[in-house]
Amino acid sequence: MSIADNLAVIRAALPPTVTLVAVSKTRPASIVAEALTAGHVDFGENYAQELRDKADELGPGPRWHFIGSLQRNKVKYVVGRAILIHDVDSIELAEEIGKRSGSTPTAILVGVNMGELQKSGVPTARALEFARALMRVPGVSLRGLMTIPPATEDPAAAAPYFAELAALAAVGRADGLPLHELSMGMSHDWAVAIAHGATLVRVGTAIFGARRPITET
Repeated sequence: MSIADNLAVIRAALPPTVTLVAVSKTRPASIVAEALTAGHVDFGENYAQELRDKADELGPGPRWHFIGSLQRNKVKYVVGRAILIHDVDSIELAEEIGKRSGSTPTAILVGVNMGELQKSGVPTARALEFARALMRVPGVSLRGLMTIPPATEDPAAAAPYFAELAALAAVGRADGLPLHELSMGMSHDWAVAIAHGATLVRVGTAIFGARRPITET
């Protein structure tokens, strides 16, 4: 199936409340252009300089999401190009984003670690406290939470993690936090994520096929 066909199949299954973020990391700009031609506009990148290069090459049209772990020294490549940064997990990173945002705050999500010590992210028990602290950082606009559950071949195994994130967001909203966006679910488990309240799903392989590895210095 073509990229346009893959997009059509997935979009047909999405409720209108869910944004499909096509994960275009490691794909050439020409592939992103093909998806644009098919009517898709939201794209996710994991590497700051790759996002910068594609954004500059393709110009207006794509809406870029930064979905990887962002280093403070690479914030300059992302702010002003990405409409949403999905994985903010330190006040220092948020402050750097805010400093570079100018008069328009940058939309961000809290990256929540659901118990995998080797991964980045704010521990679940501290996530709402951290979200409250972000509300005091100038230049950023908190929108919600993001998580990546432990890897598993069974999509249903991710359900408890998605349910936990949704419940956490509900508690935060009841306390006045603007946690309306839930970024969770990827190519193999996006349908499970939607069933548990995802508003953003990050799908790459199911749209573009297998990808090649890339490193960024």
